[in-house]
Amino acid sequence: MDSVLQLDHYAVDGSQSPNGTPGVIVRVLLTLSGSAPPHATRPPIGLSFVIDRSGSMGGERIDAARSAAARAVERLHPDDVVSVVAFDDRIETVAIPDRRARHLQLAAMLQQIDARGSTNLSGGWLRGREHMQHAQGMIGTMPGSSRRILLLTDGHANVGITDASTLVELARTARRMGITTTTVGVGEGYDDALLRAMADAGGGSAWYIERPDQSHDVLAEELGNLLSISAQGLQVQLSLSDTVSVIVVHSDWATSHPGPGTFAFDLGDLYAAEPKPLLLELFVPQDRLARYESQREAIATLHVSADVLTTSGSVECRSIRLPIASSLEGQRHLEPEVEFAVLLARAAKARETAAQQQRRGRADEASSVMRAVAADLSNNVLANDPQFSTQLAAQAADMAALADKYEQRTYSEMDAKYQMQRTYNQRRGKKSYDDLLQRKPPE
Repeated sequence: MDSVLQLDHYAVDGSQSPNGTPGVIVRVLLTLSGSAPPHATRPPIGLSFVIDRSGSMGGERIDAARSAAARAVERLHPDDVVSVVAFDDRIETVAIPDRRARHLQLAAMLQQIDARGSTNLSGGWLRGREHMQHAQGMIGTMPGSSRRILLLTDGHANVGITDASTLVELARTARRMGITTTTVGVGEGYDDALLRAMADAGGGSAWYIERPDQSHDVLAEELGNLLSISAQGLQVQLSLSDTVSVIVVHSDWATSHPGPGTFAFDLGDLYAAEPKPLLLELFVPQDRLARYESQREAIATLHVSADVLTTSGSVECRSIRLPIASSLEGQRHLEPEVEFAVLLARAAKARETAAQQQRRGRADEASSVMRAVAADLSNNVLANDPQFSTQLAAQAADMAALADKYEQRTYSEMDAKYQMQRTYNQRRGKKSYDDLLQRKPPE
């Protein structure tokens, strides 16, 4: 497991914290990456496709879901275990959990799924969990093996268990059993807050398919990650020195507080194709700067641990200790990579805020948020840096286009979901998917 630690130290707003206390803000960007073991040593996986077949999935949506699932299955190893569940108000096992090598007619089975009925989301998910429980006996106890439910839906849970907190807790419980949950929302009618919460609790990812033709890319991205796991149970613990505090956590990982001055971040599985970022802003009071300067004491320490898949096919628990120590003289020092990450984090927050304003019927406020951040991106010093200018310009143009929609009252719920997903992508480091999702600016 490789790690990269980039630090950006400088005083902001005249060396003042947001509440007016003199001091220095320290911005920390930690990017964790790894490499997958050779294919020959990859442990088998279990995967259950749980596909919504309710009436709203008719036409292009169900066609795209069937085709994308069939193409994803083609990438599985013969020893991997796969099953397919279709649900509306009834639950149907389209393909029982079995080795990929024995599912010779799986593509044809997928094509038989048609749209009908209501949305018993809980029933479909529970059947997928049952299949993955059965898959454990088939996969065995090989270290590093994984089992996942991939839930694809375009609607709300309106049959069976419909309480969001219960569904989230079910996903959390399944994770403790070694079964993770990934969710894929389609179109504008699904409950994006519920699906993100289930994915977070379930240790998987949340995806958004705005157009049916994106289905293949999304499922390919998810399966590519699952097939390139390099470490499991990735944890980062932040231990702060005395008087140092956390101002902002820009990344969106499950967080707990094991003790005073300690933060624990759960980053889930680490994929070779998808490095995971942790972006923080810390505050050091002015009256303690001399202490850190004279004693060269670390202002904080990061402890990274994970179960790493080795080239021999075994799993080893490895850890890295990273002290955060630097000159805190208060002068402004710009680290471009960190500045860029902070800009994108602020843009992500703006997208979320605008989407929330839209859903409250406050289009003018949403437009103002978009335009303000678009201007900040365009006017930042990095906008003239060839390494970052193209991406910043694309972000600014996208925000300006959404601001126009708000002003013209031509926005839709899909615009809100699009912004929420872009926020999620940024906080989770899903750059490749964000590039696929990003809309083209109007000509």
